[in-house]
Amino acid sequence: MGITAVVKRGDGGKVAHPVRLYILVAVLVTATIGLLAGIGPNLWTPEWSWQLAVAALLLAVAVVLSDLAGIDLPISRLRIVISVSSALWFAAGITFGPLVGSLLATASALIEEIVDRRELIKLVVNMVNCALATFLAGWVYFALADTDLSPIGSLYNFSVTLVAALVFSVTQSLLLSAVLSQAGGTSPWYILTASARGLLVEFLALPALGALYPLLAHENPLALVLMIIPLLGPYFAFRNYRQLHHETQATFELLADLLDRRDPYTSEHSQRVAHLAEMILKQFPDLPYEEFEAILSAARIHDLGKIATTDFVLSKPGRLTDEEFAVIKRHPVEGSEILRRLTPYRQIVRIVRHHHERWDGKGYPDGLAGEQIPFGSRVIAVADTYDAMTSDRAYRAAMTHEQAMAELRRCAGTQFDPAVVAAFERAVAAEVPERRLASPVLDAAPSEERLPGVRRAGL
Repeated sequence: MGITAVVKRGDGGKVAHPVRLYILVAVLVTATIGLLAGIGPNLWTPEWSWQLAVAALLLAVAVVLSDLAGIDLPISRLRIVISVSSALWFAAGITFGPLVGSLLATASALIEEIVDRRELIKLVVNMVNCALATFLAGWVYFALADTDLSPIGSLYNFSVTLVAALVFSVTQSLLLSAVLSQAGGTSPWYILTASARGLLVEFLALPALGALYPLLAHENPLALVLMIIPLLGPYFAFRNYRQLHHETQATFELLADLLDRRDPYTSEHSQRVAHLAEMILKQFPDLPYEEFEAILSAARIHDLGKIATTDFVLSKPGRLTDEEFAVIKRHPVEGSEILRRLTPYRQIVRIVRHHHERWDGKGYPDGLAGEQIPFGSRVIAVADTYDAMTSDRAYRAAMTHEQAMAELRRCAGTQFDPAVVAAFERAVAAEVPERRLASPVLDAAPSEERLPGVRRAGL
């Protein structure tokens, strides 16, 4: 697995790498060079032949090609790429020995890094990842295995191959999780869990390649084209998983946009709410990365449950009846029930369900109060309400930005979390005035006085 760790925010800009990331990378580079230079020459090295030389060349070509065919993990602010090159690195370690195998795999991976014009720190991390995982796996294998037999020459040797594969996977996972958590401002555990499916698929390919590659390299290196077979399975399996995740997300976002378009006054409402929510979240720098991502995802599709609400109720001019309001109040529950059925969205179910709760406990659907309400729901409530108040509606004209902000301040501590309202004020104040005046997000937006006996915005 390689990384192309561009850390992204919602505006697509790059974020400066923290100093602790450079310190961590420097430590890893020093440790890796120390291992290879201090211990590597004393470990097993191969007896070269033309077959082994051809095998080394074919492996180098395969590493480059497999890296170019990597697949992005579904994490929006970090680009993490899974590729089958890791299986080839592992094969290099137990075919050519810890030192030669790690140098061969690292040199091959370096070609792809240069072709892709990686930023220097990303290139260095990928090289350390390749060298360290390959070296340790090869070291374990040749320290324990019977080198007179192939990796499948005995049950014992194959067991050692499995242990070496485990060492390889754990080394990669821990190293990349540590580095990416520093680069993305999240927890190593989140990176581990987010990439778990890809790592599992990758691990299943390691023993097969590790067992076959050295055997074919000595017997008939041209038969190494058979490596394509065990590589294609994991590649297509994870590619299909990634494609399914992407298509599901795109479908839900399109559905949210189509729901907004049912009423010309709410067109692109969900997109604006997601943008406003991101502005608020950036005022909480200690917020875990995974929570940041979950809240943005929820904001983008928070009104998904309105698919079950009729156009008559959604676009009715004037005040809603009690029965019509009861229909409206079901949309957070309907949306959460849709999302509950899909594994990638289960983490945002509660956020969507509770985005109309109130700080004072008088909201819906469950009457939660204060910090009982998920933080993401409290953020979306402010963003949703601001956009509703500053948007023209069939039953009333839009408020100005100043009027909407005054309403948010008035309702802070009753309808809204005061800390979230304050964060929104800071976010708006940080905008360049000219940009703010020209921005449809800050000029456009919400107040809904059509509910029975309730002044409520952001439906």
